[in-house]
Amino acid sequence: MKKIHLSVLLVFCLIIAHGQVVKRTSKDSILTHKVNRDKNGALLSWYKPEVPGAGYGQVMKLASEFIVNTCPKDEITGLPFYLITCCFNKPNLNGNKYIAEDWPHNPSCVYAGSVQSLAINYYQYTGDAQYIEVVRGMLDHQLQYGTTPEGWIWEKVPYASSDAFEKVYQGGTRWESDGFRGDGLHGIEPDKIGELGYAYVRFYEITGDKKYLEAGINCANALAKHVRDVLPSQSNFAITTTNKSPWPFRLNARTGQIHSEYCSNVLEPCKLFNELLRIKNTIGLDTAAQRKYTYAKNLAWEWLFSKSGPVKTYVWNGYFEDVPNDNLTLNRVHITPVELGKYLIENKPPDVNLAIVIPSITSWIESVFRDKDFDAIKEQTWCYEPMGSHSARFGSLCALWYEKTGDIAFKDKAFRYLNYASYMCLPDGFVSVGHTWPSAWFSDGYSDYIRHFSDALACVPEWAPAGENHLLKCSSAVKNISYSAAKIEFTTFDNASRSVLRLAFKPKSIIVNNKQLSESKITGSEGWNWQAIANGGVLKISVKDGNSIVIK
Repeated sequence: MKKIHLSVLLVFCLIIAHGQVVKRTSKDSILTHKVNRDKNGALLSWYKPEVPGAGYGQVMKLASEFIVNTCPKDEITGLPFYLITCCFNKPNLNGNKYIAEDWPHNPSCVYAGSVQSLAINYYQYTGDAQYIEVVRGMLDHQLQYGTTPEGWIWEKVPYASSDAFEKVYQGGTRWESDGFRGDGLHGIEPDKIGELGYAYVRFYEITGDKKYLEAGINCANALAKHVRDVLPSQSNFAITTTNKSPWPFRLNARTGQIHSEYCSNVLEPCKLFNELLRIKNTIGLDTAAQRKYTYAKNLAWEWLFSKSGPVKTYVWNGYFEDVPNDNLTLNRVHITPVELGKYLIENKPPDVNLAIVIPSITSWIESVFRDKDFDAIKEQTWCYEPMGSHSARFGSLCALWYEKTGDIAFKDKAFRYLNYASYMCLPDGFVSVGHTWPSAWFSDGYSDYIRHFSDALACVPEWAPAGENHLLKCSSAVKNISYSAAKIEFTTFDNASRSVLRLAFKPKSIIVNNKQLSESKITGSEGWNWQAIANGGVLKISVKDGNSIVIK
């Protein structure tokens, strides 16, 4: 126990040494923003506080534009900061000087999140293809410089970590003696293989470039090959265990040596398997691959909900790459149950009682991770700091549950947590980690920040900018989209899709593959439905056969 306590202390001390955590000295401002509150004292967004939700679209815009227009480059390698470091400082929050930090980089997490935040969500929201291209650069760098070689025990899979300022990724080698923080030389994390593998496949769906599909399949093959059957005995009296999970958290890709046995995050590998199986006919997935993916996915999913799995035990442990090994599973993370909750609501698996699982998750998150001063969520019990991205994630979960149930209390929760998260974004697009942590991380400030605001807008479209046209959500990857004053055109990967848009005008017609789509007032049927709200309305489209959609 003494060793574990020393590790926890070391985590805290190293963070302090980096100058990242500071005491907040004023109640009138947060990270240079004047604090806005309603008549009951609840926090409102810093941007147009009088317009509910206006701040969400604004911080999406500022943060996204920072990545493509402002992100500094390393003077030695010439590479953008996001390719060679996890985090950077802005010593004067009102200035424009940026300093990259020497800390284990987390490329797989950053690039996977960027696919969702920029290439999927923000691209379909704006129609600006530069967001696809900036993500292409990230993924291409990972494929060329951050993938294990053929012939290793875990071959052709991405590294989750790297040393800061290094162009080539091979694990966080400089922190091996510190509990394998950063995974060590040739260290990998199977849950990140699933996370980035899924992102590779989604990027293939957007671009049609088969090298990303091949990369995703390589990830799926490795995960399927190495999945472990750790299901508990069916006996009601059998002893449960949280010592092992279907995949370990950390291991050496070359030798197979396991450094940390337990990881609750089996959702990401399952998402990868499910997506490949869903598009199996389109990509010509052979029967043998279908069988092994189905087996691995079912094994992991059954474990997740078994009496040894985290849905029952609440041992949500093993996600962050820069903490020491935790073989006693003492640390708790919020990210995995929240992402699971979002996935369950959106996919509605028939064997899961959402009415029990989702409120249980949200109650646990607030009881364990809520900040005492703000509607903010702390990252993990080993890094017990409130952060913007995690608050936005929880807010988006609440927004999804509000959309599903109509429970106004969850809409209010979403509003409050997202309002806090908006304060992390400065007017120039620099996004601080939290109100006590003014430096920026590419995960917490960008790839794992932007997407939660856009997810929330898709659930509560009246929060999207009034008088503007935006595709807020589509069940299919969007291959291309263009906006004009009187027309929106987009093409989807799938021939069947469901979309939600906030528009400034009610359409006169919607054409799908050159055929007129009928207006329908029956939610869920093929056709389109219009709900008028202030300065425009909300358009919902359901397409059963066609991928070219024109709204005019």
